[in-house]
Amino acid sequence: MADKIVPLDDLLDVSSLDKIWPVALNLYRYDVENDKLGEGKLWALPKDFSAVPMTVNKAIIEKRRPQIEELVEKGILPFFPEIDENGNLPVYTFTEFAILCKTLTFEDPTLPETAGSKQVYGTHLWEDFCLQPFIWGAGGDYLNEDATKVLFDTPEFIEGYEGFMKIVEMGGSGLSTDEVTGYMKFLAGRVAYFPCGTWDVGAFQAIEDDESINPGKSWFDFDLAPWPISDRYADLSIEERQDKWFGRIDSVGYCVSKQSKNQKLAAELAYVLSADEEVQRFLAKRGGQVPNIVSMAKGEYLTDDSYFPESREIFIRMLEGKNGRRVPTSLTFNAIWHTEGFISGVDSVWSYYEGIDKGVKPMSVSEYCKSVQPKAQELLDQAIRDEAALNPFK
Repeated sequence: MADKIVPLDDLLDVSSLDKIWPVALNLYRYDVENDKLGEGKLWALPKDFSAVPMTVNKAIIEKRRPQIEELVEKGILPFFPEIDENGNLPVYTFTEFAILCKTLTFEDPTLPETAGSKQVYGTHLWEDFCLQPFIWGAGGDYLNEDATKVLFDTPEFIEGYEGFMKIVEMGGSGLSTDEVTGYMKFLAGRVAYFPCGTWDVGAFQAIEDDESINPGKSWFDFDLAPWPISDRYADLSIEERQDKWFGRIDSVGYCVSKQSKNQKLAAELAYVLSADEEVQRFLAKRGGQVPNIVSMAKGEYLTDDSYFPESREIFIRMLEGKNGRRVPTSLTFNAIWHTEGFISGVDSVWSYYEGIDKGVKPMSVSEYCKSVQPKAQELLDQAIRDEAALNPFK
């Protein structure tokens, strides 16, 4: 890193940067000689500080209100999927969420022809982007505290992955063999629950507000929602569930190349894009990100109704650390232990739970996690060695 980019401390007055989310800023601080992230010089500025909760199409929820209310009345679901009068989010357990998704999987004859199909699904998730919240919701993680050991074969990881696949097993998800992606289904009003990054909001809002294609929000009415949690929390009240769910938080940043002929000017541009109040207001109002400036994010972003979506406080809760966790692959030198060590073989799991021949040996979650653990650990060990070879201070 130090051979490619210039520390911004040498180009800017960084004393005013304490107005930016501290966690985001510390992702770009690095003490080279002591090999410590979050300390030392500042090597980049955050383009954004992003969060990924779920998003929910409330138009689909309303179409299935009678069926959902019947489940609530029978005690099968603890509450209707909406924020209660005390502001508590509707946090469901894995089984409750799978039941809800199954209920939201139906043929909807009212969808416009542009939807491409009348088939609606509760959700349509995939492992490399969506599994993490289920693992965290079960009290598990991908790596140990110092990111030297893979935890795929732990009971908590297996429980979270089983909770993820329970939606598939119960028929509440689009199939892995579908040609249309979950994202395209969601945009067409055919998926009720889907992950939503802070960068997605503008695209979703554009559809919601277009009266010519979505009159009265008849088929697309989006808001944010929490991820599900372990069945071990089934006896907890809605209030007690609020701090049990987690979604991924992350950041991308602006840096200045050593090869730049205008390093100071480039650094000033990075500062404007990252920390200027008007720029942050412009980006946030168009649904591109949450403001980098903490006072704006906790102030006008929440109180000014020209910002959206309605439940945007969920983003803030995540960025504050209440419901947010860093992406596991950001903690390691490379992501090969995850991409090749875990994701590359998940067709075996889908084959098992969907009952579809995908040309691989079907494997349960437990079988799969235990089978990939040794190879994933080897790949992580190699990544640690590769980093040490490149960094003399390791």
